[in-house]
Amino acid sequence: MEELKRQLIEIKKSDYNFTGYDLNKLILEMLKDIGSTDSELRDELIYITFGQLIRIKNVLTKNQIKQLLDSCVDDQHLFYKLGESETDSVFVRSFSVLILPLILNVDQHDSFLSESEIKYVRKRLFTYVRKEKDVRGYVEGKGWAHSLAHAADALGEIAKHRYIHEDDLIELLEVINAKVLYSTSVYTHNEDERLALSAFETIDRGLLSDQQIVNWINNLKIQLDTQKKLVPDLNGVYLKLNVRNFLYNLYFRLCYNNVGITLQKEIEKVLDSIRDF
Repeated sequence: MEELKRQLIEIKKSDYNFTGYDLNKLILEMLKDIGSTDSELRDELIYITFGQLIRIKNVLTKNQIKQLLDSCVDDQHLFYKLGESETDSVFVRSFSVLILPLILNVDQHDSFLSESEIKYVRKRLFTYVRKEKDVRGYVEGKGWAHSLAHAADALGEIAKHRYIHEDDLIELLEVINAKVLYSTSVYTHNEDERLALSAFETIDRGLLSDQQIVNWINNLKIQLDTQKKLVPDLNGVYLKLNVRNFLYNLYFRLCYNNVGITLQKEIEKVLDSIRDF
């Protein structure tokens, strides 16, 4: 780990000049420590270096990027100890899912991934988001975990992909609902805003009808009412606040971009129905 950190610091100082480096070996070493509890190594060095390799310097072959994508969504990364909570395994999952938007964005321009490959990534991503239990934001002494925010970024990027169609987008909105309807605590690290952005990207594709989107919003309200009856009063408050904050964020993003007038009015109705005063 220390050798990798030293190497990545040198690469950073060289303005990410990868000449002379065995990139296959470097990728494997970074994947090995992608979930390090050393926030500098994990967040400022490994993730940033992946970004340089994939998007900025454009030095990886398409086959290398495909292999990296396969690794990020495998059982040792995206699904690593999935279902645990309050453990360090979250860093592996969270920073593996954060690589997906980098790759998906490049593929939107270069078109090197097949439809079957994208569908597989979609399936793994949706399953991961539904099953992720550790939604901590900042972890004292270890830095950002932020699994939900990172997952939302991946959802937003896949929502824009050419191989993602109407049925996929409907399912994506339901996946978002599953995380918005969270009653253990109130999201405090912009998770609601990142989820709202992924919902906006889904809506902005223009593949779903106004009625389909209105049905989704109404279903969120129905699920809120149902789940509030099943949890203690305080958890019901948390649940409502998470839904409200998500809808506020989505509403203002729609207004700002002048998108979805019908949906804006529907969100207004839902917000009015759940307000306290």
